[in-house]
Parts: sequence; structure tokens; C-alpha cells
Amino acid sequence: MSGEIEKLRAREAQIKRRIAEIQARQKSAERKQRTARLIRYGVVIEAMMKGGKIDPAEWVEACREVLSARDFEIATAEIRSSSADEAHLPVSPAEKQCAPAAGNSNVS
Repeated sequence: MSGEIEKLRAREAQIKRRIAEIQARQKSAERKQRTARLIRYGVVIEAMMKGGKIDPAEWVEACREVLSARDFEIATAEIRSSSADEAHLPVSPAEKQCAPAAGNSNVS
């Protein structure tokens, strides 16, 4: 009788491992689908921004409302760094000549 119980317990453990493996595969597939969907959303948003259908400032504000601080920084870093209304330190013309911006140097 005890041998049968041990066999059943071993079989139960095997079934539980198999269930866990199947669930892990399903979750992985779901994550991959979600990632692909999010990438496609991003492509659409970038195209709409380039086409002028979405105002970058409104996009940044929407991100601020929805995303965590860390995700906001990641999602809007490129947009915010190229923003024209961003505050910059004042630089004199002499300083500009000493350290020209990348790509703006007139070196012959």
C-alpha cells in the first residue's frame, strides 16, 4: 500500500512540474506578444509625431500622467532633450568659439 502511495506522489510531483512548465511557456508567449504590440504602438506614435499629428509637448504631458517617474524618463528622454523650449545655460559668443557644438564646427 505504501509503495502505491509513493508512486502516486511521484506522479503528482511530475504532473505539477509539467503544469508549471506549460504555464511558464504560456506566460513567455504572452510577454512576447505584448512586447511586439508595444513596439508597434511606438512605431505608430513616432510616425504620427513626425507627421505632425501628435504634438510632442502633449505626448510628454500624457506620459507624465500615465507612467512612473523612471518609465517617464526612459520614454521621453529623446523628445525632451531635443525640445526647443528647454532651459539652457547662457553661453557667450567667445565660449561658443572655444567649444563649438558637435556638427557645427567650421574646421577646414
